[in-house]
Amino acid sequence: MATLSETVHRVELGSLYMTSYVHDATFEHRPFHAFISKCISRHRSGDWGDCCPDDAALNDTSLRDGGRLFSVYHIPSGLFGLESKVWIITEHDRSYTTVLFPSEY
Repeated sequence: MATLSETVHRVELGSLYMTSYVHDATFEHRPFHAFISKCISRHRSGDWGDCCPDDAALNDTSLRDGGRLFSVYHIPSGLFGLESKVWIITEHDRSYTTVLFPSEY
């Protein structure tokens, strides 16, 4: 049986924001830009990446009930040496989504 996130075709992201640190990294490292774009697409499609099972279950519930969505994506080794993962958070009302490093939370 498919989970709710597997059956969702597209999550509304609202306005898309990146912290200045993520933004600068995407302009300095083109492969990192491609990675971030792929992560956003995955988040939009309901693929929560590397978040723990409890957070994935909360996301699936939030798709039905309108809660906040939280995804985690590990940055491949050698792609960006200053951080190991990126978070993407869509607010409960789907008005905006933020891409950030955990160290910026």
